[in-house]
Amino acid sequence: TDATEARDDIDAARTALGGGSYGGYMANRVATSTDRFKAIVSHAGLWDLRSFQGDTDAPWYFQCIFGDPVARPERYEAHSPYLDAAKIRTPMLVIHGAKDYRVPVGQGAALFQDLQRFEVPAKYLYFPDENHWILSPGHIQVWYEAFLNFLDHHVLGDEWQRPGLL
Repeated sequence: TDATEARDDIDAARTALGGGSYGGYMANRVATSTDRFKAIVSHAGLWDLRSFQGDTDAPWYFQCIFGDPVARPERYEAHSPYLDAAKIRTPMLVIHGAKDYRVPVGQGAALFQDLQRFEVPAKYLYFPDENHWILSPGHIQVWYEAFLNFLDHHVLGDEWQRPGLL
């Protein structure tokens, strides 16, 4: 980010961050560690690794990385953004599909609830019949409009525009 902001064609005062899946997890981690961005979008991002490990369709993968969650809970907690939720100041858009078995929807719902609890400006875009990625044509349109409108609002100062299909 520092190298990008150092470029002459970049306005360092108007930067945002977005990510999906592991990138959503990284967006959540960044949100708890800095307020340098004007907005952050988290799509299907992990929030609480310990609860996530029991709900995902790939628990073996995370046990290979972090070990057994009962025997080594400190490893899961050390990498869970939710423990630092009170540090978030950056407006966030949280996006999640209810049929996401890789990163279950409870992760996005818990993130949004924590954002509300700590009075962080946030929106939650929920797709009850989508999975880890939003694939239906009309839903993709809503996804992009919400994503871009959220950034326009928080980064450029434009008025919030509700996606046309909502």
